[in-house]
Formats: sequence, C-alpha cells, structure tokens
Amino acid sequence: MKICIARTEKGRYSETFIQNQIDQLAQLAEVYPVHGGRLPQRLEDDSLLAPHFFWMLHQVVKTISGKRNNYFGNYGLKKFLRENEIDVVLANYGIAGVHILPVCKSLQIPIVVHFHGYDATQQKLLNQYALPYKILFRDAAAIIAVSGDMKNKLISLGAPEEKIYLIPYGIDLKKFKPNYIKNNRADFLSVGRLIEKKSPQSTIRAFAGVKENEQEARLIMIGQKSGLYEECKKLVEELQLGNAVDFTGVQSSDAIAQHMQDANVFVQHSVTALNGDMEGTPNTVLEASASGLPVVSTKHGGIKEAVIHGTSGFLVDEHDIEGMKQYMLQLVQQPELATQMGTAGRRHMEEHYDLERQSRKLMDVLYNVVSKK
Repeated sequence: MKICIARTEKGRYSETFIQNQIDQLAQLAEVYPVHGGRLPQRLEDDSLLAPHFFWMLHQVVKTISGKRNNYFGNYGLKKFLRENEIDVVLANYGIAGVHILPVCKSLQIPIVVHFHGYDATQQKLLNQYALPYKILFRDAAAIIAVSGDMKNKLISLGAPEEKIYLIPYGIDLKKFKPNYIKNNRADFLSVGRLIEKKSPQSTIRAFAGVKENEQEARLIMIGQKSGLYEECKKLVEELQLGNAVDFTGVQSSDAIAQHMQDANVFVQHSVTALNGDMEGTPNTVLEASASGLPVVSTKHGGIKEAVIHGTSGFLVDEHDIEGMKQYMLQLVQQPELATQMGTAGRRHMEEHYDLERQSRKLMDVLYNVVSKK
C-alpha cells in the first residue's frame, strides 16, 4: 500500500509524534511524506511538487484571493499523488485535511484526517472552518482523534461517530525507559512550549511553594525560549527562585530522554487557553510515564487518560496551583510512593501507549479505507 502523509511543517521540534508516525508506517507500507503549508507544496527534500513558476503563481493567487486551493496550488499535489499511484492520504491536522480534500476527491483517493489539538478546539479557527469542516467530516474516509475529549468535541462539531477512531500517540518504550535508582534531590522536570495552554507560570508558582519546604528543589523547564519565556523569567525573579529554575531551551529527543532518567517528578499544568485551544494528548506526559516518572498534571484533554490519578500520578483541576504544590511535595517527601507511581505509569504505557501497537492500529484504519474503496 502507498500512503501519502501530509504535514504542515517539516521538522517542527514540538511535533515528534508526526515524525514517529512517518517512521513507523514506513516499516509497514510505502510512505510518501509531503509538507509546506495547509496545502502541501514540497517533498521531504524541500523540493517543490509543482514547477517553480506554478508555485509563484499559487502564492500570488493565494495572497490576492485568500484561497489556498487554486489551480496552481493544487497542481503539484495532484500530479504527485497521481504519478506515485497513492492509495490513501493521511492528513495531519484538520485544517490541512480541508485543503487536501478537493485534490483527493478529484482523483478518487480516500483521505484520513488526523486531528491533534488546536485544530479541534481553537474557537477562531473553528469559526473560520465551520463549513469546510462539515464538508470534511462528510467526505473523509476516517477521522483520527487522540483523546476521548477530542472525540467528543469532533462529534459536537458534526463529525459522524462511526468515522472516528480513538488512537492516542504511541511512545518508543526502548528509548524512554525507567531509571529507578534516583538521587535524593527534589528534581522536577517540565517539557513543552512556553505557551498559554501549557501554563508554565502555574508550574513555576507551584514549584515556588515546594521550594519553601524543600530548599534544594530544582525545576528544569525544556522548551523554546519564546512565547511566554520573558514572562516566566520575570516571574522566577519576582519569586526569588534564583538558579533553582533552569530554562534550557530546545533539547534533542535523546537529551530529553536523559533528563527524564535523572529527574524525580514530571510536572505540567495544562489549561484551556482563552481562545479555546486545548491539548490533545501531550507526548511529553507519555514519555515521562514511559521513563518511570510520577506525573503531576491537570485534568485536561488526553492527560486524564494517560495519567491514572492516585496510581501513576496526581491530577488537579486547571489553575489549582496549591493542589499541584501539595502533590509535588508529597512525591519528593515520599520517594517510595514516587517509585511506585512511576512503575505503574510505565506499565500503563506498555499496555496502552506502545508506539508499534498504536502505529498498527493506525495502519489498520488505512487498510480498511483502502479496501472499502
């Protein structure tokens, strides 16, 4: 089977789940990745799908009319799908699915749309794409949701329940593995973009409360120094946390795996942003559990399924900083409980979030829609 996998951007550090998808499916079928916007314009080597002159005309028409779908924009993708005899297109993000759909329909190629987070929750986007989403839901062969909350949201937007498959991300359990021989420090780890829906300020405030009781406590925050970085840095200064909070910037996947080996507790205070934007299922929470770390997070999106409250970690209501602080303290003051929860988290990942198993579930959906065609 030949699968074209579309993503809006290649190599985005916060989208390792899409690269995992490409790598895993490539072991099961012939995979042809494309990228370069909501309507893909480029191959994996960044070369254009269409002649450069057509690409330039596409940019002009898109700028003037505001329409991504035009003859010149569709031309390259259509030619690529036809010449490579693609059997099915897997479009990452609903908004990409909207723009790829007309090309697939013209060639009678089934399209499977993989929703990830903001594309199912951000209110401005949902308003803008209200009608296109209804058409997408009607014509897509299948729809992938990464959490129960996302599935329910898509149904509320008009997606037929029978088309939706709930397939959370998978984790490479060989790469992210436990290290139960820990130091006695209170080392907390947070990994993710410093943006509103991850509420890094809430994590910092909860940590400040912990540090009042655990003077040697440290918080490592891995993520690009943009977004809310300056606000977070200022908050650290206001709370007089000194060097106890370390903003590392972006780290490689291998470096993150090592940080998870060294840390004692993983923390993430995800919330619903003012524009409605929500998490799907944060990959870093899964990686932390696979690494044997107890997780302290919020009752938000797919986190409620990934972390079993009271068993593999603790979950608090969104914006409950005091509750988060108390659970963080409990875990560093009771290291045996932290180990017990980390062990349970690892087992939960093995049973429900193994990368190979989740990839095969996705592959089954793709096979199914092609066989129906």
